[in-house]
Amino acid sequence: MKLILITINLLLVMQVKAIEWHELNENQQQTLKPFKSEWIEMSEERRAQLAKGATRWTNLNQEEKAFVLNRLNKWKNLPAQQRKTIRERYQKFQQLDPEERALMWRIHQRYKKLSPAKKKNLRKRYQQLTTKQKQQFKKRQLNRQQRREQRRNKQ
Repeated sequence: MKLILITINLLLVMQVKAIEWHELNENQQQTLKPFKSEWIEMSEERRAQLAKGATRWTNLNQEEKAFVLNRLNKWKNLPAQQRKTIRERYQKFQQLDPEERALMWRIHQRYKKLSPAKKKNLRKRYQQLTTKQKQQFKKRQLNRQQRREQRRNKQ
């Protein structure tokens, strides 16, 4: 019985204390004003995320804030199904091992550097592939990128 009480006490002490509204600084409160009424009902994790985000927000310059607001508006205007698909892809990406994630990121960076015409052509060709061909294509792309990096590392 004594062991159980000690364990319970340790668990209670180890719990992360939720951030209360009055513990936020003035800038955080101003930024998070739309969430004030629901703050008490939020999970500890959500409160911590929002507080951290509010701190980052206050440190952005006007150009960076405009960029973030533009991206947020684009996100809000996406259909719910498309947002769901993006979230699922992001979760799958996060589940890759760090080496694969880094490799995928580098491939994406190379894609971003392509001209709009080349991107359009590549997307069109990709959409015409079967599921099996798409998997083979992705595998080839990963292998090519790995070989490029191996050659760079040898030089």
